[in-house]
Amino acid sequence: MKIGIVLPTRGLVYTKVEQAIEELRTPEVRVYRSLDLPIPDGHNQLAKQALEEGCDYILFIEEDTVPPTDALEKLLSANSDIAAIDYGVSGWGCITKNSKGEVLWCGLGCTLVKKQVFEKMTYPYFRADKVLRLNDWTWQDLPENYIKTKQYGSLDIWFCDIARKLGFTITQVEGECEHLQLVSLGQRETNHGLHIIQAKPKIEKHQIVEEVINT
Repeated sequence: MKIGIVLPTRGLVYTKVEQAIEELRTPEVRVYRSLDLPIPDGHNQLAKQALEEGCDYILFIEEDTVPPTDALEKLLSANSDIAAIDYGVSGWGCITKNSKGEVLWCGLGCTLVKKQVFEKMTYPYFRADKVLRLNDWTWQDLPENYIKTKQYGSLDIWFCDIARKLGFTITQVEGECEHLQLVSLGQRETNHGLHIIQAKPKIEKHQIVEEVINT
C-alpha cells in the first residue's frame, strides 16, 4: 500500500506542519509538494502525480494545518472512501453535515482519499471557479474578475459534492487538527525578530445544511 501526502502550498509552510508530516513518514509514504501554485492547481497537479506514481491513497495536508500524531492511523482505520479530521475556522468546523448526520463536505486540511474516488472523477478534481447555490443545490459559474480578486475556497465543496453524487461516502474521524495563522512577520534585519504564529480558535460550532434533491 502506497500513500501520497499532498502538500499544496503557495510558497509558505509552517514548521509545525513539516514536523507533523515527518512523523507520518514510513517507507510506504511519499510527500508531494508544490512551491508556488495557486489554489486549486496545486491540489490537482500533485494528486494527479501521486496517482500516476501508484499511490493507493492521497492524504491532503494543507500548509497551515497540523494533524494529530495518530492521524494517518485513524484515517486508514475508518476504511472510508473519504475520511477527514476537522479543524476550526473562526470557531466553526470545516465539516458540514445534514440533519441525518451525513457528511456533505469537509475541508482538505487533513483528508484521506482512496484512489478509486479519483478514478471515477473527471480531471480537474478540484475547481474554484464555481459556487454551490444552496437553495436549489446547483453550481453556478463565477465571473472571472470575482475569481481573481475575491473568491477563496469552494474547491473542497466541489470535490465532495461530486464524490457523493458518484456514490462515495465521507466519514468524519475523531480528533481535531491545529489550524495555524501568521499574526505578524518578524522584524527584518534583527536576530530576535521572530515571526508570530498562533493557532486559530478551536471548533465551537458546527454547520448543518439540508441538501436539496433535484428531481
